[in-house]
Amino acid sequence: GGHFGYKLHIGVDHGSRLIRRLVLPPANVNDTVPADDLVCGDERAVYADKAYARRARRQWLGAQGIKPRIMHKSWGGGPPLTRWQRRHNALIAPIRAQVEGVFATLKRWRGFDCVRYKGLVRNRNDSFLLALAYNMTTALRLT
Repeated sequence: GGHFGYKLHIGVDHGSRLIRRLVLPPANVNDTVPADDLVCGDERAVYADKAYARRARRQWLGAQGIKPRIMHKSWGGGPPLTRWQRRHNALIAPIRAQVEGVFATLKRWRGFDCVRYKGLVRNRNDSFLLALAYNMTTALRLT
């Protein structure tokens, strides 16, 4: 079989921008699969882009008392987004963009748009160490 690389997914705290959770599955795994592993359970709300949009996920978060602030997605061949859904997406976008800011910092530090090692375990460990360094630097800025 082919090799697709890996894709980093992170859960970021809205206020501090600290990385709370990190998942590094193979890149051929659909983005929605590792999404639930990014939830710690003590969040008041979860902000996510369209790749994580699933009705079951919204219900699961709601059942835990977590507001599902996931962008709405127009499904292929289905009806276009309603006015409310477009407004919802516009309100979520700036908050959700904080995660992209964290990725931009990681890329600037290390050129983190590709992995350094062969093998999932080594690259996952490298990602955790990079996240630790990011969190330490960010925490110093917060104090």
